Amino acid sequence: MVKYDAPHHKPNGSNSDIKIANIAIVGGTHGNEYTGIYLLKIFKERQTFSSFKSFQTTLLLSNPKAFENQSRFIDFDLNRSFLNKDLKDITLSAYEQSRSKAINNLLGPKGNAKTDLIIDLHTTTANMGVTIILVDNNDFNLKMVAHVQSQLKDISIFYISPDDSDNPYLNSIAKYGFSLEVGPISNGIVRHDILIKTYQTVIYCLEFIEAFNQGFQSDEQTVDVFEYVKQVDFPLDNNNQIAAMLHSDLQDKDFIALQKGTKIFEMFNGDTVLYEDDESLYPVFINEAAYYYKKTAFTLARKKRLTLLPRNH
Repeated sequence: MVKYDAPHHKPNGSNSDIKIANIAIVGGTHGNEYTGIYLLKIFKERQTFSSFKSFQTTLLLSNPKAFENQSRFIDFDLNRSFLNKDLKDITLSAYEQSRSKAINNLLGPKGNAKTDLIIDLHTTTANMGVTIILVDNNDFNLKMVAHVQSQLKDISIFYISPDDSDNPYLNSIAKYGFSLEVGPISNGIVRHDILIKTYQTVIYCLEFIEAFNQGFQSDEQTVDVFEYVKQVDFPLDNNNQIAAMLHSDLQDKDFIALQKGTKIFEMFNGDTVLYEDDESLYPVFINEAAYYYKKTAFTLARKKRLTLLPRNH
């Protein structure tokens, strides 16, 4: 039997007022992203978390109906269904709207959750490698991802700063946690290499939490993140239909800085569209299959280095 092992750490240090006692690992928020769904099966069958003593772990298949239907969602994107106002609105009763309320009751409630930390497992068709997506850059989250990044050098951190204190993502139910995107992989399949990368990232996170609960203070003082700036849509024709494709000069160049004059689209009529911003931003989710219905071609981010606070600050 294949073992999915990550090196174990046994650090020690001072105590903290933060204690992560309850963790939820969620898969299948999008029903056609199979890695997280099958990883939940592996975690359960192999009793992966039995060695962790300082916290309890819940495994949750979040969108079973979409998984059965082999689709991203049934009615609405479940990972955009966790705004406080929507969770409180009983008139919103489509499948994912009802499912978000059930998940909030199980893991939350949002704002006063019984779950301290949520890891929501996703995959992407874009060439993003292992990417941790933060919607809250609180110091614990940053320390956790900085430590994981120090162990797995090819991890990228993408930060989506919400417009206000609320955001619609599943992992926002808990105070701590993140979404994990791993790719590239087609929807509706499992790949051994992608599953192993996802597994290893989760294990490094849980090892950090176990050590943190015992007083571990990481040596990491900074962390590099890519902060969301804007989405870039495909050019459209007069009928509001996509009128171009991603240019090969951009395809698969996630997290590589765009330079002014880079070819980004080739129009179906043969014309070329160039990147014309003066600022050199970083594209992510390039040619993501799940975003075609929104006509989004890629997202742009700004690279930033953040300083971490001392443990007992």
